[in-house]
Amino acid sequence: MNDQMLELWLDRLLDGDQEAFEVIYSMTRTKIYGTVAAMVTNKEDVHDIVSEIYYQLWRSLPAYDRKRPFLFWVNGIVIRQVKNWRRQIWRRFRLLERKQSLEEEQHVETPDEPMLAMESATEMQQTIQKLPFKLRIVVIYRYYYDYTYDQIAELLQIPVGTAKSRNHLALKRIREWIDVEWNEEELQTCLSKKS
Repeated sequence: MNDQMLELWLDRLLDGDQEAFEVIYSMTRTKIYGTVAAMVTNKEDVHDIVSEIYYQLWRSLPAYDRKRPFLFWVNGIVIRQVKNWRRQIWRRFRLLERKQSLEEEQHVETPDEPMLAMESATEMQQTIQKLPFKLRIVVIYRYYYDYTYDQIAELLQIPVGTAKSRNHLALKRIREWIDVEWNEEELQTCLSKKS
């Protein structure tokens, strides 16, 4: 990489030249991809990190000190982005771990919970009755009878994908009507109380 040529392209990039970014990218991508690939164990993350590196390069370019070598400066961005990525993964892992530990804690039923559950079940049944037949039947088979999508598709003589999409559409409409975030397990619970 010729430093004088690079300086010219950097000036053009600072002036807003789109082509300059593409040239700088083509001049640096091999080294940057190689560096990130050597630092990151999960190879699927490499492209995401490199994209973030180039975004940060574009944002930070006005602050670049021309007295320092460009690749050295870019490698500082590489290190920061890899560290940020690892920190984000660690946070997600910790949140998932925390969520799982909270879910494992035993639930103590309060006296009013059975009544609230019955009210919710009644409201859910009324809402399901509003659905068009082709959506309602999928919901009933899926949650009341606990059939798989393959079984529903066979019963209704429709493709499995259609059964899944009808279920998805039905849940979306139910959530809109009730204005509550019902997940599949809660819907299963409400419908099982129907019997």
